[in-house]
Amino acid sequence: MAGQHHLLLCMVTLHALLSSVASFSIAPMPMMARGRGSMATARKCKIGAMMMSEEMKSELRSEAKKGTEPLKEMISSMKTNTLKMELLELCDKTRRGVDSPEDSEDRKRITEIIEELEPLNPTPQAQTLSSGDIDGVWDLRWTTSASILGRQRPRGFRVDLNRPITQEINAKELKAKNVEPITTFRWVLGGIKYTNSVEAELTPMTESKVAVQFKKFNIAGGLVSFTAPDRARGELDTTYLDTPATAYQGQQIRISRGDRGNLFVLTK
Repeated sequence: MAGQHHLLLCMVTLHALLSSVASFSIAPMPMMARGRGSMATARKCKIGAMMMSEEMKSELRSEAKKGTEPLKEMISSMKTNTLKMELLELCDKTRRGVDSPEDSEDRKRITEIIEELEPLNPTPQAQTLSSGDIDGVWDLRWTTSASILGRQRPRGFRVDLNRPITQEINAKELKAKNVEPITTFRWVLGGIKYTNSVEAELTPMTESKVAVQFKKFNIAGGLVSFTAPDRARGELDTTYLDTPATAYQGQQIRISRGDRGNLFVLTK
């Protein structure tokens, strides 16, 4: 009986061991499978989160770039307006160029400003003659042309520095007119004031450059007129042209270069 009891105890113990092994080897399998699924899902979530993070970074960079554009434009506009302010102040200081002879510091600085402004031209070159902004009456603010400044003429026939030299352009009709003011006999009731002018025809050479053929000179307001000789011709290239939106304190600036190397700064 003792042996049978012992055998029975061994069999119960063996059954218990087998049951525990079976429960260990079978029951945890679904749990392990679920664990692997959870790990895979977590991995996918992590990858998704990383992808979302990159998209968010890209979007943030894009938004940041958009946010800096107005700032860049504002800084560029401030720089351009500072150059324009200095340019016009120097133009007035030098009395249209009379007091800025060749090799002078003022002429050198004005030329530098012109060269800084030209690459910032707000008018596309292809639209210079067709934009309409070039039309109208322009006041000459500064030039290197001695003949236009007219300071080598006899006293009494020099260009009046207190009145504007103007240039009227009609790009549609391809016509132009330059007008210079003269004040003579200043000792007689403040002098006799009149104007001389020259009319010209324009021929486009490029989108911004025209050939200028002078046609008729008018002296003393037209009291005397005569046809200009064929040799009275030149070329004019507009290298900077303000639009109404880029005007400085209501003044549009135009910069032009002549075929003889002369520079012109005008406003309207």
